[in-house]
Parts: sequence; structure tokens; C-alpha cells
Amino acid sequence: MGPLLSLQPPPERREAIGRAGLGSLLAIAAEGGPPSPIALRTITAIRDHLIRLPIPLDSLAPLTPEQLAAAVPESEWRQRILRGMTVLALLEDEPGEEVLARLEATARALAIDDAPVQAFRHVLEHQFNLVRLDIVRRGFQRGAAAAYLRDEGPAGALQIARSILKREDPALARRYRGLAALPHGSLGRAYLAFIDANGFSVPGELGGPPPPVVRHDCCHVLGGYGTSASEECGVLGFQAGFGRNDPFFTILFALAQFQLGIGSTPVTAAETGQADPEVIFRGLEHGLGVTRDLISNWDPWDDFPLPLEEVRRKYGIRPRQAV
Repeated sequence: MGPLLSLQPPPERREAIGRAGLGSLLAIAAEGGPPSPIALRTITAIRDHLIRLPIPLDSLAPLTPEQLAAAVPESEWRQRILRGMTVLALLEDEPGEEVLARLEATARALAIDDAPVQAFRHVLEHQFNLVRLDIVRRGFQRGAAAAYLRDEGPAGALQIARSILKREDPALARRYRGLAALPHGSLGRAYLAFIDANGFSVPGELGGPPPPVVRHDCCHVLGGYGTSASEECGVLGFQAGFGRNDPFFTILFALAQFQLGIGSTPVTAAETGQADPEVIFRGLEHGLGVTRDLISNWDPWDDFPLPLEEVRRKYGIRPRQAV
């Protein structure tokens, strides 16, 4: 799962790369014993929503790192496979040192950047501040903040600072509350309804999020995602599908917050065991068809006045049930 997930292997290579990827996932799942139920669910979800080929898992054998390197010489697909293997390892209830050793051997054999493996090491060694740093440095928050500062300039920096310091910003809050004057059915009204229905605050209000988070909240609205732990994982998968940052670290945000109990945001308490791989990778497939990066290359104020359904059509956002 390297950057630009919308890119797919050429038709003549799809099945070979898909089989190699699934065989490598099975190798991670089989470290230390038979594959666990969540490992099999994860591999199935990756096959169905990312590889999208009807390859029976029982027709595959686990691949060694060297076999994977021989089967997949292309760097782009090597990166994706290593990221998928690492996500699988993170979803396991009790990943061990043997899994880390397999991931490290794979990165060496493939001769690619091992940043996902280093993140896994940080999790395994309980270096949780380093995990959070990995997410901030490489995840979607950085892109959202950079886009907001690009759009709003120095005033945007002050708004973010006030939010971090938990200070009210009445002028900013009035701007968001002013969305109530937009027509029914508009994206702006739908965003405000989402905020109020869930008991949230808008930026500028006490307890409100930093303004860049509005992009994430708009993804909930545009994609049709709720706010339970499972739905948050789904919308983060959705963002990973269309994002231009490394999607591994967007999924790591979800796993740190809802599966591993590490906590990747100060807004809500961390949870454990809530991530459903089917929901994550179905969300990822949903995001693959989106034609714009709604986190780092979009200003929601440009589209707040437009009808919600028009904005969805504008950016190729399908109904969830169509995925």
C-alpha cells in the first residue's frame, strides 16, 4: 500500500503480483502457528477490496522474502506488499519478535524503505511516543494542517494555536455557525448537522477541534460514515484510499486509536480490539474512486454552498452500498 493507491498493476501483472502479495501475507499470518481468525479476515479483506481478484487462499503457499523479491521486482508493488504485511501484523492480538524478524527480512530482501517496519518495532517495544511521532510526521494530519495554512495564511496559524491552547475564537466559531444560513441539502448544512447530531463543537468553540480537522469531518459527511470506533476506522480507510500521503500511516492512526490502545488523538480516549479489517479495506476501496485528495488538496469552504449530492458527484464519491 504505497502512495497513490489508485494506481494498479498492468493487467498482465495483476494476478502474479496479487498472488505474491497474498502469499507473503500468509507467511506473516503463519509465524508461530496457524493463522488467527483476524489474520484470515484481514487477508480476505485485502484480497477483496485492494487486490480485487478471486484468488482462493487455500491455493497459495506462504512465500519467503527471497521468493517475494523474485516474484515482484517492481519497487511500487514491493512497497505496497510490505505495508500490507505490516498492517496484518499490527492487527494480530499478540504479535511477537518472530513477526518483526520476518518483516525486517522482507524489507532487506526487497531493498525498500522500512518505515512501516520501524513503526511496527515501535509498537512492539511500547515506544508509543515514537508511534505517535510516526503518525504526525507521515500521516494525514500533516497534509491537512499544511493545506489549511496554505489556504488561510498567518491567520490560520493563530486559529490552530488558539485551539491547541484550548482558547475560544468567537469570530471563527461564528463563521462555522454561519453555515446554518446555507440552503437545506448543502454540504455546509450537512456538515453542521453532523457536528450537532454527534454533540461535537465547531472550531472556535470551547472543546472544538483545530480547523484542519474539518476536512476529516467532511469526509464523514461525504462518504456517509458514522462516529463509532468501527466507522472511524472506515472513514480513515476511505481517506487512505484517496490520500496522497503514505496510506499506511493513515491506517496506523486508526489502529493506534481503536485497536492497539495507544492513542493517536487527544480528542477521544484510545480503545482496543475495535478495528474490523473488512470495514477498513472496504473504506479504502471506497476512497480509491475519489478524484481529489479531500485532506491535503481541498478547501471545504469552496464547496460548502453546493448541494451535498453535487459535491459527491463532483469528486466521484459513490454511495457506500455500491462498494
